[in-house]
Amino acid sequence: MMRVEVFLYSFSLLELIYQSHGVTITSTVRNVEVKEFEPATLTCIYHVERDANPRVEWKKIKGADVRFVYFDGSLTEAYGARAEMRGSNIRLHEVTRADMATYRCEVVAKEDRVVFAEIDVKLSVLVPPAVPTCKIPSSAMSGSRVMLTCKESEGSPPSDYTWFKDNKVLLERPTKDSTFTNTSYTVNQKTGVLTFNPVRKTNSGAYHCEAKNKAGGPKKCSVQFMQINDLDVGAVVITVVIIALVLSLCGLGMYYAHRKGYLGKSRSSKGKDTEQKTVSPVNEDFKHTKSFVI
Repeated sequence: MMRVEVFLYSFSLLELIYQSHGVTITSTVRNVEVKEFEPATLTCIYHVERDANPRVEWKKIKGADVRFVYFDGSLTEAYGARAEMRGSNIRLHEVTRADMATYRCEVVAKEDRVVFAEIDVKLSVLVPPAVPTCKIPSSAMSGSRVMLTCKESEGSPPSDYTWFKDNKVLLERPTKDSTFTNTSYTVNQKTGVLTFNPVRKTNSGAYHCEAKNKAGGPKKCSVQFMQINDLDVGAVVITVVIIALVLSLCGLGMYYAHRKGYLGKSRSSKGKDTEQKTVSPVNEDFKHTKSFVI
């Protein structure tokens, strides 16, 4: 067992020694975070064994889209006026949210035993949130399910959302809020959705939402009042009774008209007139024939 461990250790050591005899890359910061319109430096520090002129390239990777930033000894056209090379490092003068991506530094040293090495550097651009858009119903019925939404799409990283009722924070876990009587609500700080299930009359009040992230904030939407009304059972019963009475009276009226023959009188009259018109020509023909025989 001891011999096996010694062999594995020796093999690993030889592998490290072999890899050290070739091109290697390191970076001072693998995850770079800067605010929008500020400069950013992407570092790529490489060491070679013997190649005096290794080839250095930078690529921008965003999903399936891969583009060169630095190629064949110069910056590409898209970065020529807004970036510069400092050795093998790239310095962007003013980053924008469009620059958020993974940047890959690749070094090829053909004369080394290990000829290729690469390293990824992630660039995150911090953007403060915009004023969120809030959708708050002006009224709702007690006992129903009501959703209030808050959303903004400018912030980077994505904003967290906080809801307020009458300028008091609605906690994400309402059971811990002793000042709020209705704990049948939920707050999702990531999506900005406030849900009452069910909503109660005590939930009437002035609501607004705030959005913030590590880049800035908070930004809030305008305050809107939501009124919760109780269901008037007495009024519903009276309405149903009135509708039933009206339908009953209409039915009795139709029945009375049918018994008196008001609904079928016009049809009978038309039938008699048609019968008279049909019989009359036959009698005239019979009389004419009899007169001819005489």
